[in-house]
Amino acid sequence: MTQTESSTESEKATPCPWLSQLKPYNGQETFLTFLINHYALMAMNPKTIEQARHRTQELKKSFPTLGISIAQRIKELKNEMP
Repeated sequence: MTQTESSTESEKATPCPWLSQLKPYNGQETFLTFLINHYALMAMNPKTIEQARHRTQELKKSFPTLGISIAQRIKELKNEMP
């Protein structure tokens, strides 16, 4: 087994703590609040940050404050880190 295979297996065994917090929209919060938290959590993971950036740009026309709000939520998440 190569080192690349070992690290891949290790990554599968240890789920991302940020992505594990993603939940489907349940209607108990505003959709904008859901989007902010969803894409902020995705942005905290190096493997999904580009997807979060792309989708945020797509949604910017419908939600002009989304980018600023996500940046603020990311700061909050970083302050919550142990």
